[in-house]
Amino acid sequence: MSFSRDAARALESGRWDGPISRVFASALAPLAARGLVRPAVVPADIALVCVGGATLGGSGKTRVAIACARELASRGARVAFVGHAYHAAPPSARVVSTDDRIEDVGDEALVSTRALAPSDVPVVVGPTRQSAIDHAASLEPRPDVLVLDGPLAVRGRHEGSLSLLAVDANRPWGSGRLPPAGDLRATREVLLAHADHVVSVDATPTLVAWKDGAGPAGAWGGVTPLPVAALRAAHVGLFTAIARPDRLVRALAAVGVRPREIVSVADHRSPEASELTRIRGARVDAWIATPKCALHLGGASLGVPLGILDADVPLAPELLHALARVRSSSAAQVS
Repeated sequence: MSFSRDAARALESGRWDGPISRVFASALAPLAARGLVRPAVVPADIALVCVGGATLGGSGKTRVAIACARELASRGARVAFVGHAYHAAPPSARVVSTDDRIEDVGDEALVSTRALAPSDVPVVVGPTRQSAIDHAASLEPRPDVLVLDGPLAVRGRHEGSLSLLAVDANRPWGSGRLPPAGDLRATREVLLAHADHVVSVDATPTLVAWKDGAGPAGAWGGVTPLPVAALRAAHVGLFTAIARPDRLVRALAAVGVRPREIVSVADHRSPEASELTRIRGARVDAWIATPKCALHLGGASLGVPLGILDADVPLAPELLHALARVRSSSAAQVS
């Protein structure tokens, strides 16, 4: 087990909770609170939607950010999505392409790009968040809304901005304590004070589509996918490259899908040769993975179909109204 995954589990479960860790958590609480609001300069004529997570991973903030960008684009807004290049180091700010390499832009930025391509929403990453914001604001046509994946809020937010807090539907506040005693980014009260809306995210996949047409549902992204429940009787393996694979395993079990094999690697990492050998040698009819995890399998031949799990994030009516107001304010500034 990787240290990062073991640490994530320890924080989520409260394994490190105790008198000493609580003292450290209490001392770090003011710093954690200040860290929720990130420095950023955004042009006054561009509306802003910030999406942050309540816990150190596993809140589903990127899925919420993607859903908001899609919704705004469907309302006619010119949207740019500012992502983050985890485990990548782009030398300068740039728009991510659907065929970029993970090593160049990071897995979550690439997943976001592929998800938002049908909505014509560009995804921008850079060596710093500010460089990505500056580049996104300079695009032509000029965007009237930026969606920031990561910060709950930014300093000097202007009228028309929106701060969203993503929380896991089953464990919205994680272990309930701050690091090192738990996995909460800040106290619940502080998180809620910065959030205009709280978005509950269900980790349960609802659909599966088959990559490259190698499966009964056809190609990933082009053919109508199957309900995940269709896999209940199938012999499938699960591949993960996330910090908390247990959450996904539990979510699949909740809909009756229990993988015969599970291969988990470190968060944002690709499998090593020994792990690929295990994947290829497994006695399964197919492998399944989230879109982010599937990227780390690259073009490797698995010997069986690869199913891509997906789950939409439904946006509550009050959030849809708030996004409509963001769209209206941006349109008013342009006119």
